[in-house]
Amino acid sequence: MADTNMNSVSKISWTEFRPQQRTLATGAVLTGLGALTATVGIGVLVYELARAGRNWTGTWDVPPAELAARTLHQAQNAAQSAAQAGRDSWRSQG
Repeated sequence: MADTNMNSVSKISWTEFRPQQRTLATGAVLTGLGALTATVGIGVLVYELARAGRNWTGTWDVPPAELAARTLHQAQNAAQSAAQAGRDSWRSQG
């Protein structure tokens, strides 16, 4: 069943499509201002989160860098112990 209106759709005159330039320009300007406002808002948000994080970690008894170094050292020791246990298990079975 063919659509009989298909021929009439292809005969639409696009020269009649004339949006108001002033309304389009106003919409574009408002969109740009909204994007700028959002960007500034994100910047303020990131700044405040970073500031609060620095203040919070500044109250810790152990500085974050030292805490990270300790945790890395513990992880390395655990990995070495696990590797040694695996080698010992492999040798005892073979």
